[in-house]
Amino acid sequence: MSSPTPPPPSSTGSSAPDGIYPSKEALELAFKAVRKAVVPQIPDVILALRKELNRPEPDLQVAADLIAQDLALSGQVLKTVNSPLFGARAKISSVHQAVTMMGVRRVAALASADAIERALRHSQGGAARVVWESIMEQAHAAVAIARQIGCIDPEEAYLFGLMHDVGSLIFAEQLKDYATVWILHAASPNALIEHERKALGVDHTTVGFLLAGTWQLPGYTTLAIYHHHDPQAVKLADARVRTLIAIAKLAYYLRALPQGNQDAPEMLGYLDDARQELEFNDETLNALSEEAMRGSWSQGTGDG
Repeated sequence: MSSPTPPPPSSTGSSAPDGIYPSKEALELAFKAVRKAVVPQIPDVILALRKELNRPEPDLQVAADLIAQDLALSGQVLKTVNSPLFGARAKISSVHQAVTMMGVRRVAALASADAIERALRHSQGGAARVVWESIMEQAHAAVAIARQIGCIDPEEAYLFGLMHDVGSLIFAEQLKDYATVWILHAASPNALIEHERKALGVDHTTVGFLLAGTWQLPGYTTLAIYHHHDPQAVKLADARVRTLIAIAKLAYYLRALPQGNQDAPEMLGYLDDARQELEFNDETLNALSEEAMRGSWSQGTGDG
């Protein structure tokens, strides 16, 4: 697949609070990293769908017609929305029905996630495979959290779960030891980020921010990608950004349980941040922890 050509990064403008967005220098370094990589192209229908979604009043019929243009996408959307992962109460048999029942924003999130997953999955091999399998597990964990807590739609959680570490797939192609470092620092993300910055001058959160913008994901999603390892993220003003970040942090903590890394300082901090934002009780945490220990989210992360 060919690499996309993102627009050259520019300053976020003087009206943006300091630290909310990546600096111009960081975006330029991220741009260089993306240009060196083979990044899958997102289907035009998804970009058109995101454009429709950005209208003041998105048209359900237009959105459904756009998805229906892509037979593979529409088929996969129906397969996914009818799967146990999303828990539809009744079988959904058409894209138009899915849009009517779920709403255009939920279906758009699901369609975007499916297109991104297919594009990324079929381009991964070697060291990147390790990162990809971790990303898929994280995405499934995010869905489980969203369903258990009810904080956001599972489709949006799935999309964010797929995207927030996508920058690491770029680095896996460019740094020969990246997969090993990724595994070693699974419970210490700050050390991983430090390694990235020393090696390439930029971290995976900034690359993810750039790619998410290129693929026209919502602004609050791109911000959550950029800040998902930020210890100061709890102070961000947008509750949607904080919610996505809290889901990611809780997913990291839960995925550390089977490896016995849940007591690492950063993982305990992630749990505290998630509990503060999502306000879940011990019963909810125990239920999610049981799912994590069963390995529920590591199943089906391959090409099947």
